[in-house]
Amino acid sequence: MEIDPAFDPPPVEIVNPDATLPLLLIGDHAGRAVPRAMDNLGLGADAFGRHIAWDIGAAGVARGVAERRGASAVLATYTRLLIDPNRPLGDPDCIPTRSDGIPIPGNQSLTPRDLEARAAACYWPYHGAIDLALARLSRNGATPVLLSVHSFTPALMSAGSARPWHAGVMASRDRRFADALLAALGAQPGLVTAFNEPYSGITHGYCLKAHGLAQGIPHAQIEIRQDLICTPAGEAWWADLLARVLPAIMADPALQRPEHY
Repeated sequence: MEIDPAFDPPPVEIVNPDATLPLLLIGDHAGRAVPRAMDNLGLGADAFGRHIAWDIGAAGVARGVAERRGASAVLATYTRLLIDPNRPLGDPDCIPTRSDGIPIPGNQSLTPRDLEARAAACYWPYHGAIDLALARLSRNGATPVLLSVHSFTPALMSAGSARPWHAGVMASRDRRFADALLAALGAQPGLVTAFNEPYSGITHGYCLKAHGLAQGIPHAQIEIRQDLICTPAGEAWWADLLARVLPAIMADPALQRPEHY
């Protein structure tokens, strides 16, 4: 698999590449593009409007926060169905054969060379862009804070149980940023929030571990329910909220030093 620059977008979108604020937003599932040569992985066009292909609204929220705060954002352009940068390469869900009960024809019977080609085209450029952005921010003398922006469905088709939270905050061993963000969101009237819901940062969140935990920098993943950010107005509301609460959180001395575990 190759990306053809004549037809296909680059694998990574970088917002405010020269920003100096020690905050980096990332969007592991921000995009839903497929290289033209991959023929939509054998799926109908309607599949790429669903959550199986991308995190609906996440890119808009991440861009909105970056623009409001003057921060950098690194966003994955290609669909998670092609290769999921928020999974280790050895994880079967990194290139899923099914997603929420739907078979992915273009992901059946892949060879190791197929995996290597997809990783070279989409996976490693995204991870490399995150590391370069963090390195640039670190050179300014501050410890950067990493916020991964995701969204989740009100219920999974394959499970059916309703998810009552408006937002969840995920982390694993380093909870400095996650606890502060959860407290700030929980203080907003009417918001229903939870830690490590609807997914656990212990078992999920590969990018958090690879770029946050491993580097000792404060990090968290926010999961926003998709029906709340499926419109430009919803994206703007959440971008406004996050942009408003983040400065006070980042001023906490506990977040201004690396913390290795």
